[in-house]
Amino acid sequence: MKKIFALTISIITPAALFAQEHFRLPDNRYISSQLISIPAMILVLYLVCSFILHIIKSVLDHRLRSKLVDKGVTDKVAEQFLQPVNRDLRSQALKWCLMLAGAGIGLTAVYYTLPLDIHSLAIMAFSIALSYLAYFLYLKYNEQP
Repeated sequence: MKKIFALTISIITPAALFAQEHFRLPDNRYISSQLISIPAMILVLYLVCSFILHIIKSVLDHRLRSKLVDKGVTDKVAEQFLQPVNRDLRSQALKWCLMLAGAGIGLTAVYYTLPLDIHSLAIMAFSIALSYLAYFLYLKYNEQP
C-alpha cells in the first residue's frame, strides 16, 4: 500500500507543478504566473534569512558583551570590542537610491519595449549594472587618502 501511495504521489506531483496559470497583459498576451511568483518567493526567502541572521548576530553580540563583563576585561579593551562598526550612512543611502533608480529606469524601458521576452531581462541587467557602476565611480572619486 505504501509503495502504491508513493508511486501515485510521485506521478501526480510533476503534473501539478506544470499546471500553469496565465495572466493577461493589456495587449491580450499571456505571461506565466511563475514569472511573478518565483521572484516574489526569492524576495521573501531573502527577507526571512536576513531577519534570522540579524537575530542570531544580536544574540551573539549580547553573549560576547556579557562574557566580557564577567571576565573583568579592562575598559579600553571592552570599548574596542563593544564599539559598533562605524558605517557611512550617506553612502549606503546613495547606494540604495542608485539601485532603485536603476531598477526604475529599467522597468520603464521594459514597459516601452513591450513584448516581454529575453530582451526585457537584458534591459534590467544592464540598468542595474549601470547603477552599480555609478556607485563604484562615486566611491572611487570620494576616497579619502
